[in-house]
Amino acid sequence: MRQTTSRIIPRLVERLWGRGDLDGWARTAPDSAGRSIGEAWLTDIACAVEAGGTLGAAIARGQAARTGPPLLAKLLFTAAPLSVQVHPTDAAALATGTLPSGKDEAWHVLEAAPDALVWIGFAQPVTASRLRAAAEDGTVLSLMRQHPARIGETLLIPAGTVHAIGAGLVLLEVQDPVDVTYRLFDYGRPRPLQTEDALSVADLGKSRVVVSTATNAARQTLTVGPRFMLERLAVAGGVTLLPDGGRDHILVALADGTTLDGRALARGTAAFVPATGNAVRIAGAAIAMLHPGPGPSPCLTVA
Repeated sequence: MRQTTSRIIPRLVERLWGRGDLDGWARTAPDSAGRSIGEAWLTDIACAVEAGGTLGAAIARGQAARTGPPLLAKLLFTAAPLSVQVHPTDAAALATGTLPSGKDEAWHVLEAAPDALVWIGFAQPVTASRLRAAAEDGTVLSLMRQHPARIGETLLIPAGTVHAIGAGLVLLEVQDPVDVTYRLFDYGRPRPLQTEDALSVADLGKSRVVVSTATNAARQTLTVGPRFMLERLAVAGGVTLLPDGGRDHILVALADGTTLDGRALARGTAAFVPATGNAVRIAGAAIAMLHPGPGPSPCLTVA
């Protein structure tokens, strides 16, 4: 029996650097007034699904051995800068004996203030001692590759890349589902740092971050990570996604007017199409399609 697609209700997460106005990207609950929402988790196993229950339960009904989606998608809303941070590499994850992999991630820029910035690795190679000193005296950003964020860009952040996201952004963040972050610098905010862990996994070489820009193509590969691929669809006339049994797909509406099987899929909302799921019809001006790869998904047909 083939599984049904799960329309997912985002789980809103309050953050110090978040904001109150989500500009229609996610519906806020009546009790969220005054809260600073920094993240909308789109594919967490604790997210509710439209049909009832949680995404984790829906996945388990189809694949009993699975404990969660293979990939994680979030929306980030930044009214203040995030910490300077880094995620573990595969080698570091293996050494822990508990993590399934390192954490590579990518950011697709949905909104950007004119002065919005991100910091993506180092402008030039640094030593661990210099990085430690810069983190302690607050000058770490001066060592980093500063990049003005622009709508439509996608940035692939390899595991081990020291990075920071500035204020004034809405991002679609896709990543390996490894919830481990080591903070190196946090603007004096009352949160713990993990300096030694961060230094132990940081890539001290020149930035390897890859930046690409969206086009008006009906289908475009935005970025390719070791364990995920992010594609963008612009298919006003519609396209059919027929799962092949080999890969799950996550769909995220990036613009108003998106439909899934003829029903509206609100901007900023995700749907999970399991590898053993039924065919779905997708239409819209901008839709993100996330899957494990390798290569572009073979599951799309125009007919």
